[in-house]
Formats: sequence, C-alpha cells, structure tokens
Amino acid sequence: MDSDRVNALIVVARFIQVAGFSVAIVMLALEYSLSMTFGVFAINSIAFFLILIGIMVGALSLEGVLVADAIVIALSIGMFLKARSQKKLKDLIPASPKHFSRCPVCGKIIKPSDEYCALMDSKSILYFDSLEHMKEFIASPDSYRISKEINFDGVRKIAISKRDRWIEVKRGQSPLESIREVVP
Repeated sequence: MDSDRVNALIVVARFIQVAGFSVAIVMLALEYSLSMTFGVFAINSIAFFLILIGIMVGALSLEGVLVADAIVIALSIGMFLKARSQKKLKDLIPASPKHFSRCPVCGKIIKPSDEYCALMDSKSILYFDSLEHMKEFIASPDSYRISKEINFDGVRKIAISKRDRWIEVKRGQSPLESIREVVP
C-alpha cells in the first residue's frame, strides 16, 4: 500500500471519528435527551479505544478502521435522529408530572393518570388539577409563589389538558386571553 493512500485513509478515519464526537456535542447544545447524548459519547469513546487496540494488535486494516468508523458515525447519527424526534414530541405536549408534583393553588398531588393542566415558564412546568386553578394562578402568581417557593417568571406555553398540545402565549397577549381562544 502506498503511503499517500495510507495517509488519506488515516485522515478520513479521524475526520469520521471527530464527526461522531461532534454529533454528541451538538446534541448536548440542543438539549437533547442526556441518555441519548451520553450514549453517543459512549459509543464513540468505546469505538475509539477498540479501533486503537485493533490497529495495535494488527486485527484491523486501515480499510477496516474506515468501515468501523463509518458504522460508529451511522449509529451516532441514528441516535441523534431518534433524540431529535423525542425532543420534538416533548415540545408538542406536556411531559407527565413527577410523582411529587402538586397543584400550586390547592396543593393536591398530581398523578400522571389524573386529568391536569400545565403551564410552562422559562425554567419549569407547573401542573394544575383544574383549569380554574390554572386561571387563578395566572391571575395572581405572586399569591402562590411565596408560600410554595415557586420560581415563576411568566407564561410561555399552556396546555388545557394532558392530551392537548402546548399553546404558545403570543407576545403581548395575556395567558388568560390564550386560554379564552381555546376554551370559550
């Protein structure tokens, strides 16, 4: 094998490997699922060491390294696409409440099996056991923030029920107006 071909294969293999790690960095920046993001990091890290060992013991040719790197980047891209679709779905409907979630108005524990409404601010999702409680909270969030230690900074999205999609609150529009557009 001539040295120019060997060098070209080495450079291509390293670019493919860098692309695999870049996929994980992009996933981290886009706030995709951490399990999927670390899965991509793990696949690329393990593959890096296995390929290195394969080269050192002579089990992998340069073409084999290129094929192994291509398989790893294909897995990385596949996981990226799956995490992307999961994030899109998560952005469409509210996630189920955690087992310790409580309605900020009445304090009732909200179970994933219960009917509930949800409100998203820039940091978190608040769950309510009824639309009336969500409206009460929106009308006077300061009344509930102090007593329940809620870090609320305004409404970005609302969901009238757990099966409904998020409704973006339009700039300059009150969240109550957004609710009235959906529920007369």
